[in-house]
Amino acid sequence: MGTSGAYGGSGSQTWDAAHEAYGDAAAADGTGPSDAQVQAFVNAFMQALAKNSGPVPGPSSYPLASLRPQRAGGGGGSSSSAGGGGERNLGRQTARGAAAVAGASALRTGDRATLAELGLDLNHLDSLPSPRAKCAYIVDTLLGAPSHPDEVALRAATLRTMVEIQKAKEALTAAQQLELFLQHLAYEQVLVELTSQRRTDHITPQRAKEIEDKAKKYLRASVSAMRLPKIAKLAAQTFVASATTLAHKVFTVFRIRDER
Repeated sequence: MGTSGAYGGSGSQTWDAAHEAYGDAAAADGTGPSDAQVQAFVNAFMQALAKNSGPVPGPSSYPLASLRPQRAGGGGGSSSSAGGGGERNLGRQTARGAAAVAGASALRTGDRATLAELGLDLNHLDSLPSPRAKCAYIVDTLLGAPSHPDEVALRAATLRTMVEIQKAKEALTAAQQLELFLQHLAYEQVLVELTSQRRTDHITPQRAKEIEDKAKKYLRASVSAMRLPKIAKLAAQTFVASATTLAHKVFTVFRIRDER
């Protein structure tokens, strides 16, 4: 089995452990990888990601204005590295995605003030043809173009959460939005790594899907088991702070499991 992945190569004890755990799940015979094998991979991967990607997400303060990507001079493009500097910071990444999710919630309720606080214009958003187009515009504006695997995961998780908020028959509470976002964020990070490993190890599509499905089920159950506070509504800034605090708890849970 290969020893390099989307986030880390060989030579690091934590990444080697994650890649070995994936190899065990991928090489399983008979009925396929067991729940325990997939859970061991997810635990090891999240542990490696936390240890090798800058500070673990914590309850840091990220003013909304500071989360917007820098604009490229003249061309109107954007860079997702704004304020990031060399080392990736999972707390800041979580905050950026949460700000976009807060934008989707404000769009659904027509909250012009919150959208303006995020640098968005309700009139322009209303002119776009579909809920998905509106969400994609918010993601492009607040996240910019992805330049690293964890940004690819962030963008996918954020957009998926936003579209679900827009399409829900009944408005989701802040607690439901947070849980949904954290579930998608954890899964998309794992999925980026799984996709990379699949290319490296040349496993069958069926085996890859078995691992992905079990990983998704395990991640969703783990986030749901945290019993998030039953909060109906949060201001955008508070929503961002809550997301970074809860993301810290998610990483802590997987780190503890991996260290058992």
